[in-house]
Amino acid sequence: MKKLLSLLLLGIATIFLISCSKQNTLDGEYYNQYDYLVLEIKGNQGTYHENHNHPITNVDSQNKTFTFSASGREYVASYDIKKDGTLTFDTGNFLTGGNKQTVYKKNSEAYKKNIKK
Repeated sequence: MKKLLSLLLLGIATIFLISCSKQNTLDGEYYNQYDYLVLEIKGNQGTYHENHNHPITNVDSQNKTFTFSASGREYVASYDIKKDGTLTFDTGNFLTGGNKQTVYKKNSEAYKKNIKK
């Protein structure tokens, strides 16, 4: 009975760990509809290409935010990523009152469908 219970708990733990590890990662290059590079992310850092190259200093996949620096200030952008590679993000009060953008992960389904070359 103890072995059966142990195996059951091990199975549940394995399923939980696998599902957590398959969360959408932001790693990659993201382009706007005109094939202009907007975001590059690798791990917990990257670059936001908007007028200048702004370093991304933190990526929080649990809260779906990333932080970037510009003109000595830190800005937090919220995002949503879809399975097809579409990333929609809002940079908040960076530049103007609200800046929602949609970009596409390089070579994804969304990239192939939406990029105008």
